[in-house]
Amino acid sequence: MTEDYPEVSVIVINARDRKWLGKCLGSLVKTDYPNFEMIVVDCQTPGIEEWIAANFEDVRLVHLEEDIGPSASHNIGVAKAVRSSRYLAFLDNDTVVEPNWLKELIKVMQNDEKIGIAQAKILKMGKEDRLDHTGLAIDTLGTWCTTLNMKEENFNEISEVFAASLAACIVKREVFDEVGGFDEDYFIYDDDTDFCWRARLLGYRVVFVPTARANHSGQIAQGVKPRKLFHGVKNRGYTLLKNYELGNLWWRICIYYVVMLLCGITFALLLDLGKAHASLRGLTDMLVNLRKIWRKRMGVQSSRRVKDRDLFERRLLRKDLWATLLYLRNVAPVAVVKETRPS
Repeated sequence: MTEDYPEVSVIVINARDRKWLGKCLGSLVKTDYPNFEMIVVDCQTPGIEEWIAANFEDVRLVHLEEDIGPSASHNIGVAKAVRSSRYLAFLDNDTVVEPNWLKELIKVMQNDEKIGIAQAKILKMGKEDRLDHTGLAIDTLGTWCTTLNMKEENFNEISEVFAASLAACIVKREVFDEVGGFDEDYFIYDDDTDFCWRARLLGYRVVFVPTARANHSGQIAQGVKPRKLFHGVKNRGYTLLKNYELGNLWWRICIYYVVMLLCGITFALLLDLGKAHASLRGLTDMLVNLRKIWRKRMGVQSSRRVKDRDLFERRLLRKDLWATLLYLRNVAPVAVVKETRPS
């Protein structure tokens, strides 16, 4: 049984919600896999202990009175998981899985020891013919070249991707331990990019598994809020600083800083002071914490087994700015970027 169905710990993160969490756990308990545990790491949801006990008796709950963010919540979930689990699966609370999702992910992971991370085929909830995010590659400034809104029928083969979405993915326990878990300084956003990048530098593959299906309600809102913009600017810079080889880092971080500075100035000229402050605060945070980031960088670079060149040759790292331009267009569609097509 154990060899055919290795033990899995499924970790669901949640904050101040029961509606979506109920839908997620309602689908999770129907999973067609005989050897997994369910853990919910919750921040600040009133009465959740009683609610979980009354509705999902097989779910283990870790409840926190403060909002520690998804990055730290994932790490706490892993720390609470049984040590015998060979795999760690992660779900957002607004993800609904199909019964065979876990079995399909495990099947692929078991077939190749170099696969360290696998993502399910995540569909947009309410528009299931379209895909949610998958990080096919990242552009030169660390933004995902994503599957968002692409037709799901065009993605029916197991394929390599640069980064997996934490909305529905699985990680080998030994890979998680070797990578060192998620960087809790990210708080929210881009922690999956950084985690997958570090796994790739250690030589592990990240794949997309179309037969493992899930629906996700998350979507990009028109007009990004300042809080998300701050963490996006800060974390993308952190990720570049930590993971690029030095020869590829300097000019990219300079371009990134100039682009985001211009973005902040543009917001100020448009009198969108919330976003202007968020952009500039994200850049300032990078400078204030540069020594700390650089120490992390030294750890990443000292253990890397894969050169940037290899990732460029496989087009997992790209040399264009297309994805960043689309991101900026979403943040400030009327002012920052005119839509063009990628080459």
